Amino acid sequence: MEDEQIIALFFQRSPDALPETRQKYGALCQSIARKILPDQRDVEECVSDMLMRLWNAIPPERPRSLSAYIARITRNLSLDRYSYNMAEQRSTALTQAFEELEPWLPAGTGDPECAFDEKHFHTVMNDFLRALPKEARVFFLRRYWYGDSIREIAEAFRVSEAKVKTSLFRTRQRLREALDKEGIVI
Repeated sequence: MEDEQIIALFFQRSPDALPETRQKYGALCQSIARKILPDQRDVEECVSDMLMRLWNAIPPERPRSLSAYIARITRNLSLDRYSYNMAEQRSTALTQAFEELEPWLPAGTGDPECAFDEKHFHTVMNDFLRALPKEARVFFLRRYWYGDSIREIAEAFRVSEAKVKTSLFRTRQRLREALDKEGIVI
């Protein structure tokens, strides 16, 4: 079933929307959640929570890309579950990737002026990622979006871990320059 048909089912409040979504995007959601969460029960719960969140969001939302919308919801739910599970514990698997990137990200304060800055940041970030060479972009996204370890990235692309580390370091430096150029305060 096409994405527009699935979205139409949500707008009609048809119960068929959920199984159709699970059938088409269940594997994607599980893959995203599994990269963040080690427990399969948590993965399943995130997929179910994603469906609930989707049901509550559509309508009024009408996502341009259903797969990207679902992936974002799943990732955010997985990160929330991960934070909940790791409270009082510091895990090195995923937190290390976020700690590498943290100095380059602006801190959101929740005020209305910051909301504009966040939109501007997202635009700058998307433009930055589009301008990267494909390999550097894939390394960056696999590390900081999907939470892959440097070893996993190196094995997947049959390159050395040193090459991945160097690429990520240079990409972070370029990101800092791009953010400075746009006047985004870190």
